[in-house]
Amino acid sequence: MADERGIDMAGNTVDSKDQLAGEEAVAKIRTLLPHFQSVMLVTLSDTGGVHVRPIALQGDVTTFGGVLWFFTDERSLKVAESSAGAPVSLVCQNDQDSAYLHLSGTATVVRDLPKMRELYSPMLKTWFPEGLDDPHLTLLKFEAHGGAYWDSPGGKLQGLAAFASAIVTGVAAKAGESGELHL
Repeated sequence: MADERGIDMAGNTVDSKDQLAGEEAVAKIRTLLPHFQSVMLVTLSDTGGVHVRPIALQGDVTTFGGVLWFFTDERSLKVAESSAGAPVSLVCQNDQDSAYLHLSGTATVVRDLPKMRELYSPMLKTWFPEGLDDPHLTLLKFEAHGGAYWDSPGGKLQGLAAFASAIVTGVAAKAGESGELHL
């Protein structure tokens, strides 16, 4: 049993997390982002309600420097809830790779045609048949401030090894790494 600080009776930290800041945090995010094709965008309504919906990552996420881009319809609820630097979160999950990421930050709506051309892919026509000529197509710019991650670089194999170790030794094993991110 752990106390309010997360320390058990033997003095061990039960839920210790790495603390990554600055370039180290950005580098960790760069390694995790390729595991995800889409993310869950979490916004707040003006009445305090929470809205969650999937949204596709755009561009080369391995070059992440603090900003992520998403195409959206300027008439959408996410745009209304993301205007003027509203606080938003992104939740990323890939069970196959045992990779999980949460980012918090702010979002702004941007209509930047050169950036839209840079990020455009034919898959976008699924939602916007007119492509870049769609008058309602716009970008959502997400600027990350921080977050958390949970990662098992060895995936399921590492998880199974941790399980076996715990069964044999009777001591909880670490099946991966986790930490807080501060940008």
